[in-house]
Amino acid sequence: MYLTQPLHKALTEAPDKTATVCQGRRHSYREFVSRIARLAAGLKKLGLKEDDRVAILGLNSDRYAEAIYATFWAGGVINPVNIRWSPAEIIYSLDDCDSTFLVVDDTFSPMIGPLSEGSRSLSTVIYTGDQETPAGTHNSEALIRDNEEADDALRSNDDLAAVMYTGGTTGKPKGVMLSHMNLFSDALGSQAVANMPLRSVTLHSAPTFHVAGTGLILQGVMRHSTNVIIPMFEPKAVLEAIQNEKVIETFLVPT
Repeated sequence: MYLTQPLHKALTEAPDKTATVCQGRRHSYREFVSRIARLAAGLKKLGLKEDDRVAILGLNSDRYAEAIYATFWAGGVINPVNIRWSPAEIIYSLDDCDSTFLVVDDTFSPMIGPLSEGSRSLSTVIYTGDQETPAGTHNSEALIRDNEEADDALRSNDDLAAVMYTGGTTGKPKGVMLSHMNLFSDALGSQAVANMPLRSVTLHSAPTFHVAGTGLILQGVMRHSTNVIIPMFEPKAVLEAIQNEKVIETFLVPT
């Protein structure tokens, strides 16, 4: 089992189906996979090696999803960062699992300086925002534009895919190591239990740094769904997305 397999499958079965909808951007599966493969090439050109950790700090977005899959495609391991942590807590997680890359959006770009200065492991920052690219960082859109598609590393089964941190309510957060088989089988099991439809329209508003948010991205892509992504849960934004995009399913946390 390998987490990029659904991307290859989409290219043969549903290349023209809309893969992501986010902040006015829409990409088909053909475009989505191409962007992922080219971003993966950019990561490798910047020095990403097999099993290297890539931390991702940002609100939900299509670019967050692309960073997840580009890391897998390049042979790396994702470390989705809790957006509610302080700089000191983020630095702890970066160094605890030796994250060498950090992907960051506009919301958290002001933290680039403190994180770069405080972390012993961090060496490369990828910026995924829409403002001027911060000094010392690499723009994700430029990496996609300037690189040819890389070959898929095809990591699978027991190969490490993610290090996802616990809440740390009884001490420091613990990095939970999840393999490709762990996450792939979780996605399959969740679909079976919930009887999720194929090629659905799925709304993502739960935080992607959480295993539930990441899991829903993996499930949606596995079923070649259209993934409608909003930055975070906000009642009006959720209702508008459901109405405008004819959303069929979502994951929400009851209060």
